[in-house]
Amino acid sequence: MNIILTMYITLMPVILAGVANMKLLKSNWLLGWTARIDGGKTWRDGRPVFGENKTWRGALGMVVCSIIAMIIWGFLCRSFPYLQNHNQFYQNNDNTIVFNGFVGFWLGVAYIVFELPNSFWKRRQDIPAGQASEVAHPLKYMWLDQMDSLFGCALVLAYFQPISIWLYLAYVILGAATHLIINTVLVKMGWKKSI
Repeated sequence: MNIILTMYITLMPVILAGVANMKLLKSNWLLGWTARIDGGKTWRDGRPVFGENKTWRGALGMVVCSIIAMIIWGFLCRSFPYLQNHNQFYQNNDNTIVFNGFVGFWLGVAYIVFELPNSFWKRRQDIPAGQASEVAHPLKYMWLDQMDSLFGCALVLAYFQPISIWLYLAYVILGAATHLIINTVLVKMGWKKSI
């Protein structure tokens, strides 16, 4: 149970940044950045490369939200020794604004970059942008759809704090389960269209 709490404490900035980015995308912030990451281009099969939901606005929003969330979480961890001691980012690194901003940047970038292959694959399967693959294939792809970005975020952690492959996979699985629960709540709140 302690390791699960440690994992949540460590990746809390990613959770907070993801929720904040969903809210941000519902606002009028950076409307000029709504251009698609794929530039509206299509692949050899005539389908979009990533789709209309992968925009520079969302990418920039996730990076900015991750930086802010990591810095704020760092302040909270410094204020509460239990959080500080159980945050794996701080086991071999100092909890500083510069470190937190740097880690937040890479968490945001990893989150976005590791979502792109899944978006590319879903377009090849004729799954529309914004629709979860579990709608088309209920159990077969549900977990992959929720864990894509977690592979990247756990990799960022592994860079700063060496972890075993089993702990890496545990982060991905716990993160995917949490992602699924949070996305369900965000859909119910109207912040997201699909899980």
